[in-house]
Amino acid sequence: MYAPFDLMAQIAEAPTLDAKYRLFAAFMEAEYGYVGVNYGLFLDTRSKHTIHNNHLSQRSGLPDEWRQIYQQNNFAQDDFGMLVGALTRKPILQSSFYSLLDQGELQPNYARVIDGVRNFVSAGVVLPLEANGVRGILGLFDPSGDIVKHDARFERDRPVIETLANQLHRCSNWSQEVVRQMGLSEMNLRVLRLRAQGLLVKEVLFEIGRDNPKTVDNHMLRVRQALGTRNDMETVHRAAKLGLLSHPEHTEPDDMILWAQQLDLGHSR
Repeated sequence: MYAPFDLMAQIAEAPTLDAKYRLFAAFMEAEYGYVGVNYGLFLDTRSKHTIHNNHLSQRSGLPDEWRQIYQQNNFAQDDFGMLVGALTRKPILQSSFYSLLDQGELQPNYARVIDGVRNFVSAGVVLPLEANGVRGILGLFDPSGDIVKHDARFERDRPVIETLANQLHRCSNWSQEVVRQMGLSEMNLRVLRLRAQGLLVKEVLFEIGRDNPKTVDNHMLRVRQALGTRNDMETVHRAAKLGLLSHPEHTEPDDMILWAQQLDLGHSR
């Protein structure tokens, strides 16, 4: 197993999000007993609804039974750990969630999720992440460990764990997962990239062989909905950060951002 500094280099060099995630997850299990490793990305944190609907994830380790219970009961809507991870900056121990549950301080909708996971997770921690303006979350879960020993160990090893988690988040490119999990089409992306180059609506229509200006608006609306953005300029900025503008036939993401800064893409021209 890699030492922490070696792992940081391996994560940076791994070619895909999945490869980076698997390196990290294997280390967390071998070194700290975290069998369950959930890594997620938030595209929009403006409300509870958008946190849930604009969230991407990579998961492993927890029993299939829990995943089935989670999905069948629609727990994602009331996942307090996800909500806290999206809105805070400090790690939250799983024991803190259980303490709130035992003291009756959680609303019933949140309590049912925390109570449900208790049969599958003895200890763990939720780590909020942020890099390049993109919020993420990392859940590290020990199904059978001693909660007191876990919390003491985490406090001791927290600097290393947080450093590795931040490295994973900094180096990960979620562009393929954004497209797949949010259901973006090739035409959605083509229109986005053309607008990011600074093309006017009529020029985009010429490039895609359409004549109705609403076509461009509709495709950009679909991208805005997926990325949780409010206008085309914000959409181009976020798409660049997520790697969605990279394409061999187009300019690099930094050039795309420059175009967005120079042109008011929020208005059809």
